[in-house]
Amino acid sequence: MFKKGDFIKVKSNTVLESGEIVNDWAGKIQEIFTKEKACLISFDTQTIQSLSDSFLIDGLNIGADPFEYIFNFGDVELSERRDTDQQYKKALDLLNHRVMNLEDSLGDIYIKQQKKWIEAFQESDIFKTQNEFQQENSNFVLSTFMSFMFNYGGVMPGQWTPSNVEEICLYFVPKKVVTDEETFEVYGDILIHFLNFIGGQNYIDNAKKLINKVQKIKGKILKNSKDPRFFGMTKSLMHGQKGRLPLNDSGELDMGNLLQKLESLSQEEKSQKAKLKPLRPIKPNLFKRISRNEKITVKYTDGRIIEDIKFKKVEMDLKSGKCEVVK
Repeated sequence: MFKKGDFIKVKSNTVLESGEIVNDWAGKIQEIFTKEKACLISFDTQTIQSLSDSFLIDGLNIGADPFEYIFNFGDVELSERRDTDQQYKKALDLLNHRVMNLEDSLGDIYIKQQKKWIEAFQESDIFKTQNEFQQENSNFVLSTFMSFMFNYGGVMPGQWTPSNVEEICLYFVPKKVVTDEETFEVYGDILIHFLNFIGGQNYIDNAKKLINKVQKIKGKILKNSKDPRFFGMTKSLMHGQKGRLPLNDSGELDMGNLLQKLESLSQEEKSQKAKLKPLRPIKPNLFKRISRNEKITVKYTDGRIIEDIKFKKVEMDLKSGKCEVVK
C-alpha cells in the first residue's frame, strides 16, 4: 500500500504514545516496517511549525529526532506534498534553534535536579550506612555519574537504562575521571547506595534493574580506570610521573611545554595501544560519545566545511544526513 518516498497525511485526531492528539500533520515516508505495519515519517514544513514544546521535550528525553515519527499504517493516508525543499530547509533550521533553547532549559533543570537529589541522599539514613571514605567521595562520584548520563548518555533520570549505566561506568568514567584508585574501587558501591535511595523515594521506577547492572560491572570500573586503552588525552597527560603538568618559573602552566608533552604522549600512547588487544566498544554509536558542547568540524553535502562548532548546533543536520563529522 505504501512505499518509501510517498507523501502522506496523518488522519485527524490521531493519538500519539504520549497521549497528545494531533491534527493536520503530514510528511514523507522515510522507511517502511512491513512486519509491524508501520512507517517512519519525516514531517513537512507545516507540521514542523506546529510541533508543541511538550512533543519536543519528550523527544529530547528519550533521544528521538524531533522531525520524524513512526505511525501505524492505519493512522496515515496518501496525500500531496504541501511544501518546497526551500521551505523545508528553513523550517528545519528554525526547529534546530527551538530544540537548542529547550535543551538549554532542560540542562538547567537537570543541574538543579542533580543537586537536589545528591543533597537529599546525603541527608538520608542510607548515606549514613556508608563508611567515612564513601561519604567523603559521594558528591564527586554522583556528580560525575549524573553529569555524564546527561551530557554523554543524553538521557534524563526517567530514561536511565542498564545499558546507559554500563556505558557510562565502563567507558566514560574510566576515560574522563581523574582520581585515586580507592575512589574508583568504591564508585560502584556509592552508586548502588544512591540508586537504592532514589528508588525508595520513587524518583525512578527501575532502580532494581540499574542496581543489578552496577552489581555485575562494579569490579570492572577500577580495572578499566587503569587500562590505557580507555584513557582520554587529559587523563593520559595527568596519569603518572610523565604526566605531571609542566609549569614555568612563575608557577603558571607552560603551554608550549604542555603541547610538546601532548604530542610526545600521543605518539607513546599509539605505540602502547598497538600492542594491546583491541576492545570492542560497549555500544558503538558515533554521536552518543560526543558531548553536546564538544566542538567538532563538519562537512556538508554541498562541500561547505564548518570548524569548531558545538555538536548540539549541528546535531539535527548530522542526524538528517545533511553533513558528516570530519574531525
